[in-house]
Amino acid sequence: MATEPQPPRDESFAASLHRLAQSLLTALITRQEILSTELAEERMNLATLAMVALIVLFCLQVGLTFAILFFVLIVAPEHRPMAVGIAALVMLLGAGGGALWLRAWLKSRPPMFAATVAELRKDRERMKGGA
Repeated sequence: MATEPQPPRDESFAASLHRLAQSLLTALITRQEILSTELAEERMNLATLAMVALIVLFCLQVGLTFAILFFVLIVAPEHRPMAVGIAALVMLLGAGGGALWLRAWLKSRPPMFAATVAELRKDRERMKGGA
């Protein structure tokens, strides 16, 4: 009885399994690279936003303080309490409007890691379609 050579099907199965593992690893590496890129972008955006916001708030606070001081000083002494009250009301209304705008802006921003989530959804759909 001669020994039969190993059927090519086993080699093909092992090769297919190896290719599948390589494809999965490549997909995972790609997704990790996308996620790390988005993380770096978001970190830079957040740092920039924080720095600019602090500078703007500081300048706005100093400017408004001097503007209110100027407004109070040019009003007649008997009307100064009313001038301070009006200035305070204007400042509070401005702060409320700014808070509303900021809330709307934060709601309208695209979600973080949108590209990563989109790629993972595509992967899930491909796996469902192939199964």
